[in-house]
Amino acid sequence: MYAVIDTETTGLLPGHRHRVIEIAVVLLDAHGRVEREWVTLLNPQRDLGPQHIHGILTADVLAAPEFADVARELGELLAGRMVVGHNVEFDLGFLRAEFARLGFAVPLITERSMCTMALAGYLYPGAKRTLGACCSAAGISIEGWHSALADTRATAQLFSHYLRAFPSPPPWQWAYDEVRRLRWPSMPGGEFTPTVRPVHAGGRHGWMSRLVDQLPRVPEPPQADSYLAVLDMILADREINQEGADQLVHVATDLGLSRSQVDELHRVYVADLADALWTEGFDVSADERNDLDRVAVMLGHRASDVDDALVRASNGRYVVPARPGARAFPAGSTMVFTGDMVEQREVWWDRAVVAGFIPQEAVRPDTTFLVAADVDSLSVKAQAARELSVPIVALEDFVRMLPPHLLPSSNERKAG
Repeated sequence: MYAVIDTETTGLLPGHRHRVIEIAVVLLDAHGRVEREWVTLLNPQRDLGPQHIHGILTADVLAAPEFADVARELGELLAGRMVVGHNVEFDLGFLRAEFARLGFAVPLITERSMCTMALAGYLYPGAKRTLGACCSAAGISIEGWHSALADTRATAQLFSHYLRAFPSPPPWQWAYDEVRRLRWPSMPGGEFTPTVRPVHAGGRHGWMSRLVDQLPRVPEPPQADSYLAVLDMILADREINQEGADQLVHVATDLGLSRSQVDELHRVYVADLADALWTEGFDVSADERNDLDRVAVMLGHRASDVDDALVRASNGRYVVPARPGARAFPAGSTMVFTGDMVEQREVWWDRAVVAGFIPQEAVRPDTTFLVAADVDSLSVKAQAARELSVPIVALEDFVRMLPPHLLPSSNERKAG
C-alpha cells in the first residue's frame, strides 16, 4: 500500500541540473509492515555536489546505473502505492524531474502522498522538524546517517509508528484509492545491477547537526517548515556557503515565499539556533560562536543579532565577548567596502589586508562579502551585492573579525 522513499542529491534544486545520486524504497503493507527494500547509487554524469554531507565519492558511482537504467523498475515499485517521505515534496520534486528528463510525466502528486514531518506536527504539537528529532522522540535509531537506505528505513519505522495512532482504514484511504487508479507510463528499461554504497560512505555530523535537531517547528507561513527543512539540511554539518545561500533563494521562490517572509524566517532561525546552543551546554565556545556568526551573516543578519539572541536565550547570563574568537569569514576571502566612514577608505583597506582578506574595488561574482557603513545602502556596490547574493556585513560586524591590534577606537568606527 505504501512506498517510503528517500534520495541523496547533488544539490537542492532539481530545476537547476541537480540530480539524484542515491535512491531507496521501502515497501510497506496497509499495517506498516515491511514487504521489500530496494536501493541503488546512481551515476548522475556530473559532479556529486556536497560530498561532505552525503559521503558519496565519485569512485562509488562510476559503475553505478544511470537513472534511465532504473526508471522502469522504480516506476513499477511506486505505481499504485501511496508515497511516504520526510519532507516528501523534496524527494518527489527530484523524482518528477528525473522522469521528465526521460520524457515521462509520472503521477507523483504531493497532495496524494504522506509526509512524516507533517504527521509529526499533527500528532504531537511541539514536535521538532528533522527526521533525527522525530525518530528520537519515537525511540527509533538511525544508523548510517545521510544514506538513503538508512533514512528510508527510519522514515518507514516512523510512519509505521504514526500509523498506529489512526483507525483502520486511515482517514487518507480515499487518497490511496485515487493513487491506486493512477496510470503510469510504460517505460523502456533493461537489466541492471543495483550499486550499494561502500561502508566508508556516509555524511559527517557534529554539534550544529545536534542543534538543528532541536529546532522547533514554525507553523506560519504554511511553507515555513518545508523551507527551513532545506536550511536544516545545509547546516547539518556546520556548512553554509555562497552556493547554498543562492540555492535557498531559489527554494524560497519555488515555495512562493516573499522576501519579508524569508527575512523573518531567518531571524527566527538564528534565534532558535542560539536558544538551542545555550540550552545544550549553558556555555558557548569561541568556535561555536564563530560558526553561529557565520550562519547569521550568510542569512542576512549581523553578529550583533547573535549577541542579542544569546542574551535572551540565557536570560542575561551570556556575556557578550569583545570580539568572537575567530573570524566569520576565512583568510583569503574577497571583500569590498561601501559607504562613508570616519577614517579614510585606505585605512580600512590596509586593515583588511593585514587581517588576511583580499579587498576589491568592485563587487564581482567571486566577492565573498561586502562591508557597508549602512547595510541598507542603495549604493551601486550594495545593489550589485544583492543581485549577486553577496552577503552585506555591517561595519561594526567587520570590526569584530579583526585581530585585537587592528581594532579602531569606537569613534573611528562611526559611519558618516
